[in-house]
Parts: sequence; C-alpha cells; structure tokens
Amino acid sequence: MSDEEKRFQGAPVSEGIAIGKPYFLGSAQEEAIPEFQIARGKEEEEVLRYHKAISSSRKDLEKLQEALSLEGSHDAMQIIGTHIEMLEDPQMTADVEKRIRDMGQNTEMALTLVIDEYRVRFSRTSDLFFQQRLTDVLDLSRRILGHLAFKKRREISDIPPNSVVFSRELVPSDTATAQASRVSAFVTQFSGGNSHAALIARAKGIPLVASVDMHAIQSLKGKCVIVDGLTGEIIVNPTQGTLRKYQEMKQRLQQNLLLFEEMAHLNPETQDGFEIKIFANIGSLAESQYLNKTHGVGLFRSENLFLENPELFSDEEEQFRIYSELLKQASGLPVVVRVFDVGGDKPPPGIPGVITGERGIRFLLQNQKFFVIQLRALLRAAQFGDLRILLPLVSDVNELKETKFLIEQIKRECGLTCSPPVGCMIEVPSAILIADILAKEAHFFSIGTNDLIQYVLGVDRSQNQDFLPAHPSIIRLLKMTIIEARRHNLPVTICGEIASSPMFIPLLIGLGIHQISCALRFIPQVNWMIRNCTLLESCQIADQILQMQSPAEISKLLMETYRRIMPEEVAIYPMC
Repeated sequence: MSDEEKRFQGAPVSEGIAIGKPYFLGSAQEEAIPEFQIARGKEEEEVLRYHKAISSSRKDLEKLQEALSLEGSHDAMQIIGTHIEMLEDPQMTADVEKRIRDMGQNTEMALTLVIDEYRVRFSRTSDLFFQQRLTDVLDLSRRILGHLAFKKRREISDIPPNSVVFSRELVPSDTATAQASRVSAFVTQFSGGNSHAALIARAKGIPLVASVDMHAIQSLKGKCVIVDGLTGEIIVNPTQGTLRKYQEMKQRLQQNLLLFEEMAHLNPETQDGFEIKIFANIGSLAESQYLNKTHGVGLFRSENLFLENPELFSDEEEQFRIYSELLKQASGLPVVVRVFDVGGDKPPPGIPGVITGERGIRFLLQNQKFFVIQLRALLRAAQFGDLRILLPLVSDVNELKETKFLIEQIKRECGLTCSPPVGCMIEVPSAILIADILAKEAHFFSIGTNDLIQYVLGVDRSQNQDFLPAHPSIIRLLKMTIIEARRHNLPVTICGEIASSPMFIPLLIGLGIHQISCALRFIPQVNWMIRNCTLLESCQIADQILQMQSPAEISKLLMETYRRIMPEEVAIYPMC
C-alpha cells in the first residue's frame, strides 16, 4: 500500500523533531544556457551586464544578512558575509571579462565555463577548504545566472508552512533563506555535518538529516513525514500510533526547553558540589546583553565584525568603540576576544589570493598592518573590563612569542600599562604535541574541537560526522591537553560544538574540564546536565572511555549515561 508506514535511516546533523508535509526541492529549473558570439563592439555592454548581475546578487545577500541578524543567526551571517566577499573575487571577474572581451562569448556562457574550470580544478584536490569553496562558488554562480534572467533560481522562502524540505544537496542559500515557521526540517542526500548549509541550519534551530535516498522517498508520494534529528530516522506515512508518539515527544521537548530556561539561573555545579563555569560563544554586541546567565564570554568571534562591515578591518577607532562597549556590557565578567580568525575560508576584504595555509595567527603575523590595528584597539579598550586575548590556530610557539612581543611594542608606543592575558586556541595536532612548550608562554588554553576533529581525522566538511567527536583519538588528545594545562596551572576551556552537547558533559568533566563555552541557546541544557552529574561518576566514565577502541562504543556509553542521569520526563534526546 502506498500509504503504509516506511522508515529510512539517515545521519543526524541538526537536532530537533519535526512533523510536516514533504516538499521536494528540485534543482533549479534550468533551460539550455544561451551560447552565442556577441557582436563586435558590444563587449563592454556584456561586461556591464555581468557587473549588474553581480550588484543585484550582492543586494540579495545583504538583504539576507539583515534578516539573519534579526533572527540572531550570527554564524549564518558570517557564512553569507563570506559569499558577499567572494562575489567580487578579482580573479573570477577577470576570467569572465577575458572570455567576453577576447573570445566574444556571451556573459552566461563565459561565467558557466569559468565555473566549470573551478569545478575541475577543485575536484582534483582532497583539501577540505577547496571542496567547501566549490559548493559556495556553485551557489553564487546560480544566483548570478538567475539575475542574468536565463534561469529561474530555486527558492524556498515561499514554500507552504510546516514543510519538511527534501533535496539531493543543500547549498548555504537554501538554509539561510528558510523560515523556521515554514520549514520544519531539512532532509538531504548529501551535505554533511560541517557543511556551510548544515552550520546555518543548526544556527537557526532547524532539524537536518543527511544521507537519505531522495528517489526512494519521493516514489512513496507520502502525505506526512516525521524527522527525528537525534537518531536520523525518517518516517514516511506514519501510523496514528507513531504520529501520537512523536507529537508527544515534540511537545515534551518544547516544554523541556522552557524548563531548561527557567532553571538557567541556578549555579552550574554537580550534585556533589563541584562547580563548572559556563561561558558564552558570541559574535556580536547584541548577544552580550544575555551574559547575566553566564560566567562571561569564552569566545568572541571578532571576525564577525568585518563580515558585517568590511571597512572595520582597518578602522581602529570603530573597533575600539565596539570592544569598549562589549567590556562595559560584561560588567566585570571575563571577555575572551579571539583576534581575527581570517584567511582560508574567511578571506579578509581587499586581500586577494589568500591560500589555505595562511589562516588564523599565521595570516595575522604575515599581515601585521591589520593585526596591529586590532591589537591597538583591544589594548586601549582593556581599561574597561577583564579582557583576554585569544590567538586562533596556533601551531608553533614562535607565533605566540611574536604576538606577545608585538603587544609589548604597541604598549610602549601608546603609553599603555595594561597586560591582558594571552591564550592559544588548541585546534591542530601540532599544538597538542607541543602543549608543554606552549603552556610556558600562554596564560590559558581554549580547545576548539571543530577544527581539531577536521585536522586530526582528515574529514571532509561535507562528510557526515555523527560519531567523529567520540573518536578515541579526539578523546585522548583532549586528555593530553588538559594534563599539560593542569601541570602548568593554566585554565583550559573547551569551546567547540561538543561543549554544547549534554551527552558529552559527563565525559568532559571527567577528563578535567572545569570551563565550558558554548552558544547562548545551548547554555540552559548544558547547565541542566551539569546539575544532574556527579564528579565521581564523571571521572569513572572518562576512565572507562579512555580504554575504549571505537567511536561507536564510546557513543553508546555516552548515550546510556545520558539516559540514566537525566530524568525520564526530560531525557528525550541529548541535543547532540
């Protein structure tokens, strides 16, 4: 029977439970790309048409950024900000213009052939940055071609309310334009846990499940579908019993989120009285008004600032104003500002040709003009609160030493006396292997598990990563870092995505993590889990996990522990 209940297993990417009507988002409605020789003397008209399409696309993205800002989706804003900068990439523009002027190709065909060259070039490398960049470039090219009026872009902003959107592949524009009131969930065949589309879905709180066969589901012609964002299960045409079960789960989840919020003011300490400090990961001044439920800012992503305002990258006075206001709003709480984590997939404005290896602190030290501007603004603002400076992607102790020398030089030149603590992001294997050396120069460590997982395991951002945070190598590297930090009396904070998952909290506590930093929306759940743990049991769990050999084995124990610790009325799933 066509209306018989059918179940499909996918990979969970963004948490949540959704019940809705299936909506299949096909590829763009493509027509044959027009190809013709432009008349001699009309080349500049074609070039102008290309630039008009670029300008219209930029306006689209800026409007989208404004909408994301109102939603508070700052991670999503950052990704769309990167797209805005990519739009006017001088190399791509030069390649398109050359084909128009030298070969007489029409704009649509010139752009399509340039994009095909990117596709061939990027497909030859396994480099994670270039694979993600290809998805972004294809997304942008579709937008530009849409404004050249030969091809209707697929849009999901006007789909029916309560839709579960199915698509073979999601691009960032799909998830960024989605309204939670209309899109209940995303289901995709591709787009893994760290793809830009997935990161935006999580930032907007929309469930997403990947690795699902689109053709098999579409052939069922289902009228109702359930998406379980924890297990990755997709249920088409659920029975009345299944539907009631998930309706109850969804209702309980909503009630539990309210309960978490009500309990958020309680001190985050284990049941045997051990306090864990919870800090916030934020990317804008607007978010700083919610710090009253935290111990401070564990990660302020300063690169978000210039993505919203490219001129800020070289504007010391405006940066000084923002950092000063941030410290004032923190009212004496610690504020850890990560200096611009740029380069790689976050190219700074006006600096073309950034290569993958030029990222984070390495990029800043090679482009000191911009680094000095930021450091001057930070050091001047330090008088207004408890400022701490965090260096991204440190891989060598000389990067830390050179930055500290630069800070002292700026202090002397400006007549400043403040000496903010300087810490290292621990997110590449080399930093962990020399953690004992870094600990002698740093004032604190912050572990960034997102990049650490990527660089340790060599995974693709488009690859499904449901077990990867529980990989034994990641757990052991965390323990190695914590041991060295403790040996040198350094505070260590974990600020990657596993810090926002209640399922990982007992393990992190047992490994020796006393400070956690996560996005504001996850703090209530994390606090709840801390208050339902004991330090003794957490240490026993960590010892047990350090002896395990597989991610699946570790994940199983973490899930069992979560189910046992959390009360039945709360333990729907661990927000992992």
